[in-house]
Amino acid sequence: MTLVVVLLMMRALDDIRDLDYDREHNPDRPLARGVVSVRDLTVMVAAGTVFVLAINAWRWPVMCVLAGQLAYAYLVLWADRRLGWPRGDALVAGFLVNLPVQLMINAFLYAGLLYSAGLAPVWPGAIGIAVAALAFLHVEFARKTTRRPRPGERTYVTLFGPTGTAALAVACALASVAVLVASVTAGGGERTGAWAVWSAAAPLTFAALGALRFWREGLARWPYGQAALFMLVSFVGYQIINLVERATAP
Repeated sequence: MTLVVVLLMMRALDDIRDLDYDREHNPDRPLARGVVSVRDLTVMVAAGTVFVLAINAWRWPVMCVLAGQLAYAYLVLWADRRLGWPRGDALVAGFLVNLPVQLMINAFLYAGLLYSAGLAPVWPGAIGIAVAALAFLHVEFARKTTRRPRPGERTYVTLFGPTGTAALAVACALASVAVLVASVTAGGGERTGAWAVWSAAAPLTFAALGALRFWREGLARWPYGQAALFMLVSFVGYQIINLVERATAP
């Protein structure tokens, strides 16, 4: 429940940050056309903040991680609205500013896992966060890979070109799977079978299909469905590995 509400709040904050841009380039979005107001979203975010902190108050270490993530997101919004930084067309700076939000959401989930299991943080936790973040970055680069950007569209192809942006999407997918496979095989020892490697690597099918369709079929845009399926199937693979590892543990 916390994750759903937090992701909804992050979407609202992004819409507020992008309001001026959307008024010009995406006038049909609800905030840009006045169906909802900044005040509406602000009230929703404030109520959501109280709600998620309240339902996590009984596990204070987890609540502290969550509070840090929300505070950072609000600081980013303040810097955008008050200082105009980073500029909307500064894609690399915007990417670096937004990335910690994703990392801290994963850190919140990791903190919840540790609390429920009564464990202390260990370095493999950072590996898990990296694996999930790289899967997310595949979607981030893939959805902005296009041969023909729309007028005013903010896309990494203006910096890296279509081929370079597509290569970044593929690299993130490969890196996510490679780190996961290395972690699983290193930690599982003799108990780790081929099933674990296949479960970790299976999502690459969708990344490869998206790349083939973009490069060989000459699509104007990377097919978003393949990128989304890569991330979703990756999370299914994490669960399969976890369940089988627990079932076969001595």
